[in-house]
Parts: sequence; structure tokens; C-alpha cells
Amino acid sequence: MAGPGRESIGQRVAVEHLRLESLFAETIEELHKGPDGSAAQDAFVRLRDQLEAHVTREEQLYFPALRALRPAQGQALLALIAAHDGFRSRLARIEASLAGGALESAAHGVESLAGLFAAHEVSEEQMLQQLDQEIRAESIPSAC
Repeated sequence: MAGPGRESIGQRVAVEHLRLESLFAETIEELHKGPDGSAAQDAFVRLRDQLEAHVTREEQLYFPALRALRPAQGQALLALIAAHDGFRSRLARIEASLAGGALESAAHGVESLAGLFAAHEVSEEQMLQQLDQEIRAESIPSAC
């Protein structure tokens, strides 16, 4: 999937994950700062929007390509998508907490989501790395 000078899907996703980890940390920090919720709200909106954009890219761009290349991974990819749906539900609950002024509850929600996302990204990156290695191995002509 990645030729010379090109990023693989796995590498691209890993970079996106790093950016999201940074947004999680920023949002948690803002939520713990105290009663002025505007900075926390802004940080959460950035996190929510970037996380949504990321999972949408995976579901609409990356995963269909991977499923076409590796149909046997279809169930694993569906499990990742199910996790994305869970992230969206949690984001909605956190947003409701923020709208109600419950910064502490929102902070706990973001911390919990950050932990779930961290575990998710590890399994996702491992799967993508394995698939990338398999595809690269297939593209190397055998010396006969």
C-alpha cells in the first residue's frame, strides 16, 4: 500500500491517533481548570470534531479499501466500527454534561473515553501494521 515516499494507511492512522491523544489531554486539562467552561467547551468541540472526522475517514475511506484487499478482516473491521459508534455515544453524553454545566462529570467522561480510545488505537494500529506487512510481502516479487 505504501511505496517509496508514500505513507501506509497504518502510518497515516497512527499520526491521526497521536493528534487525537493530544486533543484528549488538552480537553481534560481544560475541564479540570475550573468554573470557566468556555475554554473547556472549545477544547471539547475540537476533540469531538476531530474524533468524528477521524472515525468517518476510517469508516468511509480506509476500512472499505482494507476490506477489499483483505475480505477475511471484515469482522475485525466491523468490530472497530462498532467501537466508533460507542465513542459517538459517549461524546453525546459528554456534550450533554457540558451543556448542563457539569464540568466534573464531563471531565470523567472524557478521561474514560480517552482510555477506551487508547486501547482501541493500539488494537487498530496492530491490525493495520499486520495488514500492511502482508500486502508489502505480496508485492515483493519472489526470486525464482
